[in-house]
Amino acid sequence: MILLLSEQDIADSICVYVSMQEAIGPESVRVNLQYQEGFGFSAMVTTPGGSRSISEQEMIDSIAVYLQEYHSFIPERLFIDLSFTEKDGIGASVQVTG
Repeated sequence: MILLLSEQDIADSICVYVSMQEAIGPESVRVNLQYQEGFGFSAMVTTPGGSRSISEQEMIDSIAVYLQEYHSFIPERLFIDLSFTEKDGIGASVQVTG
């Protein structure tokens, strides 16, 4: 099975991931997704405690955590690939195995 995640799905997953790390509600997290050709993906995250950058690997981890917490997927069975197109922005393809 392959899941296709939109930019909003990815932002939501980062909100959940950061909120779990900082013990705050996901609605308290603001996310600005970024893609730079040659540098890859990142996100700027703002919480009541301040701002920080999220790496591409942390974005992938956040998707796995989100799918585990909200949809009961097993993270070890997920192969997550981030992508960017001018039309759709940042997206993710998640291959579920097993």
